[in-house]
Amino acid sequence: MHCTPTTCLRSPRIDVAFFHMTTRPLQFLRRGQPVALGNVPPDRTLLQVLREDLGCTGTKEGCGEGDCGACTVVPGEARDGKVHYSAVNSCIRLAHSIDGMALWTVEDLSEDPLIQPVGNNPPALHQTTHLHPAQEAMVQCHGSQCGFCTPGFVMSLFGMYQNHVCCGQPITRALAQEELSGNLCRCTGYRPILDAAQHMATLPAVAVNEPQLLQKLELLALYSKGLEANSSYISPATLPALLAARAAHPHAQVVAGCTDVGLWVTKLHKQYAQILDVTRVTALRTVDATPQHIR
Repeated sequence: MHCTPTTCLRSPRIDVAFFHMTTRPLQFLRRGQPVALGNVPPDRTLLQVLREDLGCTGTKEGCGEGDCGACTVVPGEARDGKVHYSAVNSCIRLAHSIDGMALWTVEDLSEDPLIQPVGNNPPALHQTTHLHPAQEAMVQCHGSQCGFCTPGFVMSLFGMYQNHVCCGQPITRALAQEELSGNLCRCTGYRPILDAAQHMATLPAVAVNEPQLLQKLELLALYSKGLEANSSYISPATLPALLAARAAHPHAQVVAGCTDVGLWVTKLHKQYAQILDVTRVTALRTVDATPQHIR
């Protein structure tokens, strides 16, 4: 199925329990274009939104508990004037957690107009047309067999490419092993996939046009400010705001990495009418290590 960005869709599941709370439309960027998805329950996973609501079936469901990496996608978040890329398991990532971010799935890498060639180097003669270096390296290094895990590996490679190759940093074998440790493969024995990770930097360079992307993210944020506050998925940005939200909504389910709550949703089929997400609180995003303590 050819997956394209959608400007406005509705999630098919609407539970009566959610109607007394405001669920603001989920908004993010794909291929440089805004996507708005209405009536997304606060406990709906990103994988469910991608596969069931948007029809983007390139992202696979394997374990459903954040272990195998077949569902890996890459959100991009504006932080301090730069784009922060992270490879995440969409099967346990709640969809509203990417509100206001950019998102790449395996379908997007050869279709996103913001992923552009660097310099004037033409594609190599042996390179498959229009593939991103993460994809082309997997082809040239024979990194795929049955193929079910391949989209997840490609997305982890894409995150690695943006975070290291585009910054002029070499990908060592140790780095490749570390950053692909969240992806499992039963076929290849991993060697050709690790080869592909190191081979990416030898291919004609491309990169996300971050100045353009940051402008688009800024416009998306300005539009979101005009919407009614989301009372079913609360995501404060400061510690005082988090404490106030917790006091005002003591029954909201607190989430961070969702390695526990995500499984309660996917395996136990629990439903939550209200979520308090702590992941955007700046004070909780740093680790302060001194000889006396780790905080």
